Amino acid sequence: MYPLVESIKAENGQFFLLDYHQDRLERTFHAVYKSSCPWQLATILPQAPSQGLFKVRLLYNATDFSIEVQPYVPKIIKTLKLIEIGDYTYPHKWTDRSTINAAFAQRGNCDDVLMTKNGFLTDASYANIVLFDGTNWVTPEKLLFEGVQREFLLDQKVIKLGEIHKRDLNNYESFRLVNAMLVFKEKVVFHARLIQ
Repeated sequence: MYPLVESIKAENGQFFLLDYHQDRLERTFHAVYKSSCPWQLATILPQAPSQGLFKVRLLYNATDFSIEVQPYVPKIIKTLKLIEIGDYTYPHKWTDRSTINAAFAQRGNCDDVLMTKNGFLTDASYANIVLFDGTNWVTPEKLLFEGVQREFLLDQKVIKLGEIHKRDLNNYESFRLVNAMLVFKEKVVFHARLIQ
């Protein structure tokens, strides 16, 4: 019924990156439905809960939408297994994640997967990735999905684009996962591993 979804962070009564979500919503409508988005998030979203961290999901089609508000507890991801996904594309935030879920099912003892296309890094199952090379934080140019947090960090020049092949992983010391719910904290000490 609702083939598309937009996931928005709400914390202590405030929505985050709403302009970025609105832009993505409008781009998706133009690409998928060949029309303008009929909704403004600022007017259709319910009031954000006054305390706590929540994921607000806007599920939608061309003419209708539904909104879910769920408490959110971030998962701690310390290990990623590299999984090759070939020519799969995910340019819009579809509710059908069967191919991504199939990749995630191959994670073995790891916390999540890092999908690759022809050996080049793309995304984890629910997040974009940024890697630290000792000087800069770099995010793959070749990605599955343009997340709002990644876009915000690029706009703020906190992270850079780079073409990252799995054979180059020894050039990186650590990684962070970022999405609408996961804020980038550059100075947090975090030990993580990529498993090939």
